[in-house]
Parts: sequence; structure tokens; C-alpha cells
Amino acid sequence: MLAVVCLLTAAVLTVVHQGMRAHVREDLSTGLAAQSSVYSKIEEARHAQTAQSAALISGLPNVKALMSTNDRPTVQDGSESLLQTSGADLLILQNEEGEVLAFHAASGNLSVASAQPLLRNSDSKRDWWFLGGRLFDVSLADITSGQGPSRHALGRVVLGRELSLQSLADAGSFGTSELLIQQQGKALLGSLPQQSWGDFESGLAKSPVAAGRRNQTNSVMVAGERYVYSSVELPGDHPIQLYSLRSYDQATGFLWSLNRTLLILGLAAVGLGALIVFLLSRQITRPLELLADGARHFARDDFDFRLDAHGRDEVAELTRSFDQMRTSLKQSRDGMLRSARLEAVGRLAGGVAHDFNNLVMIIKGYSDILLATASAEAKPMLEEIKRAGERATGLTRQLLAFSRKQVLDPQIVDANQSVQNMVKMLRVLIGEDIELATSLAEGVHRIQVDPGQFEQVIMNLAVNARDAMPDGGKLILETKRCHLDEAYVAEHSEVIPGSYVLLAVTDSGCGMTREIREHIFEPFFTTKELGRGTGLGLATVYGIVKQSRGHISVYSEVGLGTTFKIYLPAVEKSLSVSTAESVVPVHRGSETILLVEDEAALRSLAVESLKRLGYKVLEAGDGVQALAIADGHLGTIDVLITDMIMPKMGGLELAGKLRTKRTGIRTIFMSGYTEAATLDRARLEPDAVLLSKPFSIETLASKIMDFQKKPAAMAASAH
Repeated sequence: MLAVVCLLTAAVLTVVHQGMRAHVREDLSTGLAAQSSVYSKIEEARHAQTAQSAALISGLPNVKALMSTNDRPTVQDGSESLLQTSGADLLILQNEEGEVLAFHAASGNLSVASAQPLLRNSDSKRDWWFLGGRLFDVSLADITSGQGPSRHALGRVVLGRELSLQSLADAGSFGTSELLIQQQGKALLGSLPQQSWGDFESGLAKSPVAAGRRNQTNSVMVAGERYVYSSVELPGDHPIQLYSLRSYDQATGFLWSLNRTLLILGLAAVGLGALIVFLLSRQITRPLELLADGARHFARDDFDFRLDAHGRDEVAELTRSFDQMRTSLKQSRDGMLRSARLEAVGRLAGGVAHDFNNLVMIIKGYSDILLATASAEAKPMLEEIKRAGERATGLTRQLLAFSRKQVLDPQIVDANQSVQNMVKMLRVLIGEDIELATSLAEGVHRIQVDPGQFEQVIMNLAVNARDAMPDGGKLILETKRCHLDEAYVAEHSEVIPGSYVLLAVTDSGCGMTREIREHIFEPFFTTKELGRGTGLGLATVYGIVKQSRGHISVYSEVGLGTTFKIYLPAVEKSLSVSTAESVVPVHRGSETILLVEDEAALRSLAVESLKRLGYKVLEAGDGVQALAIADGHLGTIDVLITDMIMPKMGGLELAGKLRTKRTGIRTIFMSGYTEAATLDRARLEPDAVLLSKPFSIETLASKIMDFQKKPAAMAASAH
């Protein structure tokens, strides 16, 4: 009986021993695979943040301005703050010829020379660099300037985040796991002793996993000890392989002690061993499965789930780090959504302006027709209607300026007059509890800016001042002549000495601390509560001032207020004359005109007005109908007047088809879509004219008369 019991006990011990070894290996494999999957998601999310920072830096106006100088000392000094604000460990600015213009690193033992070979071998948007004994996850973004055909490359920005064993431990808390990072088969970093890296590389070369089954778990002998490992590849021009290892021998070493215990305790020890295995599996595998489920939420762009961490063990620390990353990514996504809403408002404003321009033209056009035959009693009322239309024209322009959809058109501007023109609107904008005062110096030089952009600068600063005075206060707009001398330039290297016009905007609000002032011009930086600010207002002001070759500074004291000073170069030129304000004589004619406009009321107005001036008018509601009318008309058609954007067939396509059938026809395009007019202007024929709505019938008649004055030149350009 005793022999049978011993044999049965030995058999049970053997079965339990083998089963426990297999279970431990499976448990290790599951845990390592989950760790690799979780870290892969964490690293991809971190890389997305680095890539977003690189793209944001490449689009900054001051970065483009620095790169345009192609001067290394200037770029090096001017980009010094970008490394700290981006939160990265490495920042490189490289011009189009491959020359490094700026090199900044959080560690002082890195050099440009050691980075040059890596720069030459990095062609895509992501790479991994092993530089100065450190491993960097590198994001690359192209820096370009200009729009459309004039777009050209200035170079690229390289933003690197160091991947160290400490950062892996802080982010993942891999506990008893050993870590090793390889690139192109060579170990770069690892928690294993460095003298054992060669054993690991040799073991991988003999393993079937090395032949292509990467992200699977397997075992390898290192320094006489068997390890179970799992790997994940992090992509890039030169990808890296991250290995997570656990000692299989150490994990199964307790089985020998368990066997000795089972010899004494017998079958009772088998139950105790099973209980230990169950508790071990419950403590490690389940929390990692929850983290893997969190990674799947990430893949679905779901950042609202929560992970509860209990205790102070490795898995709990990993869970807390994962939840902190989730919170950070959620805040970044919310900021991007707010910016997208702002862009949507701008697009909506552009569409509204098109329809609004058509209505304004109808109001002003019929007012002109009625004024020609109105009685003395009716004329004041009609003139008031016409003035309302003209004010609506100005409102449309301000709407486009606010939405940043206005065509850029630098003009010679009187700064005092521009401020006075906006006073009425600013009083409505800031509210009755804020006093608005102006101090405009006489004899101020003129400036050359886009009027819409200049008004947007004033409006953004007024809104910023209003938000700084929730309980009311005083806002002062001031202009004066000034000269920035060499002493001022010595403290502000980006300024060119000379004569400037100063626009100062001062409020009596809450003021700002030094820490806030250092970041106010950064995109998406805001101190306002959630939902009340996008962080783009002052960044837009900075970009407009810099594009206008100006300079901006800010002075603020907490509790006293803030002053923004904008310096714009003074010019000695005559004021630009606005076409809408010029007096255009009415010209009469007898030509045949084909008028194409999809807005029926506007088309009827134009037909009636042109007929009153003696022209013969053929009218159509779209391009297809216009082609049919032209084919059926036996006489000549001297001028085509067509809207740019229409259903079925646009104005450009219509003009091209008519030119193939009727040589010598002249074309006047109309457009209320500001962006479309800008993009299509470059594709117009040399003899074509583009009128932006709203415009008067006098302006249209003047353009037709211009065709009559230069018939030969027009006919020649049409062939």
C-alpha cells in the first residue's frame, strides 16, 4: 500500500510539476504580450504628441521667418525657447540644402556632427536615432512658405523625445521584467547586464521568431538562464525592437521547493499549489487585461473611460501612468476640436458673406434706379436705404476680416482713420460697462498693411482687454510717431531701426504674471476657463504684425492692467484710393452683352440697369443655358458678364467654351466667394476682369467702357 501511495504521489508530483511549468510559461507569455501591447499604444500616443508638436512648430510664422533668413546664429538664438515649450529633448532646424541652422538638446553632450549622418538617412516623418548613447523617437516635419504656385520649401524641423530605461519604467512600471532595445540586430539599451547582450543576440539569431514571427512570445538562453520574452516593433525609417523578458528559471524555481513540500504534505500540498497559482494569475494577468482593454479604447478614439488603480505594486503604477496619459490626450483632443469649431465658423462666415453680398447689390442697385426718377419727398428715404446698403458692405468686410477669409491686399493706410472707423463697432463689442477712449496723435505717418488684417488686430486686442475686465474698466487706443534706435534694437534683435507708427492698446484689467506673459503668443495658450477661449487670438495678432514687418511688445502688472504696443513701419506714400469710394461716371453703350447670374433678383437688376444705359442684354441663369442662348443668337456678342460660382457650369468653364466659338469676346467675372476669387484669379485670361461683389452699376459700366477704349489689345489677347 505504501509503495502504491508513493507511486501515486510521485505520479501526481510529476503531473503537477509539468502542469505548473506549462502554466507559469503561459502566464509569463500572457503578461509579457500584454505589456508589449500596452507600451506600443503608449509609445504611439506619445509619438502622436511629438509629431503634432513638430507640425505645429513647422507652421509657426516666427519659425518660417527665422528659416527664411538662412542665418545659423539668428536661427539658433531665435529658436532656443522652442525646445522648452515643446517639452522635447532634441530640436534641430535644417535648411533645404541639408545644413543644420539650429541644434538644441536637453543634454549637453550631444553635437551637430554626430547628428549629421542620422539626418541624411532620415527621409520619412519618423525615425529612431541612437545619439550620444541616448535613443530618441524623432518626428520630422517640412517647413514651407507661401501658398499655391508660390509655395516653396524652407527646410524641416526635427523634434526628438528621449526613450530611456527610466522613461520606460516611469511610463510602464514593468516590474520584474527585464527590458532590451535593439536596432538592426544590435542592442542599444537594456536592463540586462551589458556583457549578456551578445548571448541574447545569438539566441535570437537561432530562434524561429527571428525569421519573422516578431510580436510572439518565445524563450532564449542568456548567460545560462532561460528567459521568456515578447517583442514589439516601433516603426520608423530605422525601426527599433523592444523586448520584454522574464526569467523562466526564476519563475519556475519555486516548484522544486514545492516538490519537497508536497513530499511531506502529500495531496494537501497539491491543492495549496493550485491555490497559489490561481492567486498569482489573478493578481497579474487581470489588471494587464484591463490595460489592454484601455488600449482598445484608445484605438476607437474613446478617451472617457477610467482605470482605477489600487495598491502600490507595479501594475497599479502602470495603470496610474496610463490614466494620466489618457487625461493629457483628452485635453489635447478637446483643444483641437475647439480650433476646428473656430475654423467652421470662418467657413460659415465666408458662405454667408457671398449671399449677403448679392442682397447688398440688389438693395443698392434698385436704390440707384429709383433715385433717378424719385420725387423730392422720396429721395431722402431712398438715399437712407442706399446708405444702409453701403454700411452693410462695410459690415461684410469686417465679418470677413474677423473670420480671416478676406483677400490679402496690403494698402497705404492712415492708422488714425482706421482706429476711428472701428470705434463704433468696438463700443458694441466691449459692452457699456467699459469706457473706450482714444488718443490719436496728429501727423502720424501712414502704414502699409492689409486693412482687414489691421482691423482684426485691433478687434482681437479689444476682445482680450474686455475679457480682462469682467467688472468693467477703461480701454485706451493710442497712436503716435516713434523712432526705434540702435539701443532698442540691441535689446530686440528682430527689429530694424527706423521710423514706426505705434499703436498702443491699454486696459485697466487684472494684468498678467511674468510666467503668463512668456507664453501669451503661443498658439492654443489661454488662461480663460474651458469653452471661453481658443488660445488663438493673440497668436493671430502676432502673426499679422510679423507679416506686416512690424514688432509687438507687452507690459503688464498684476492688478493694474496691460499695454500691448504694436510698431508698424512708417511709409511716405499717398493713401490708397478705395474703388468703392471713387466717383465713377456712368457710361452708355450699344454693345450686346450676355449676362449669366444664378440669383434671379440680382440678374433682373443687372439686366434693367444695363438696358437703361443702352446695352442689348441676353440673360441666362446658368452656364448651360448661356451656351444654348449663345448658339441660338445670330448676331455678335461683345461682352460676357458671368458669376464665377454657379450650378451645372461655372463661369471659368463657360468663358472657355464661348471663346472657342466666338473669338474676340471679352469677359467680366463676378464673385462673392472671397476664397474662390483668390484661387481663380491666377487662372483668368489676360483680358478678363474680376469684380468682387458688391459693386455698383457705374463700376460695371466703366469696365465695359475700358473694353471699348482698347479693342485691338483685347482682341489680340483673346486669340
